[in-house]
Amino acid sequence: MPLGVQATPTSSYGLRPDGTAKGRGWLGPIKTKDGRMMTEKSIGVDFDGKETLIPLIVPTLNLMEIEKLKRDEEATPEMIKKATAFAKQRMAAGKSVWAE
Repeated sequence: MPLGVQATPTSSYGLRPDGTAKGRGWLGPIKTKDGRMMTEKSIGVDFDGKETLIPLIVPTLNLMEIEKLKRDEEATPEMIKKATAFAKQRMAAGKSVWAE
């Protein structure tokens, strides 16, 4: 490798279902009830007839909803609605749905 050039670091947070690297997420690392750390949880939603991967853990979730995810429980329709609205807002602004 040439002097001054560094290899691109790989994510230590794992991969999303589409194979892209996960990041710190919108809320940072969250410790689950079984002691693991999670930063993102991805869901597929239908945007204009196309399945799109978006983060479920978004800033608009409340503490009870985050606790539900910590216990690895299913997302409620309200949680999915919040994540979808957050993603649509980001996309409309020309931004990534993922925390970067």
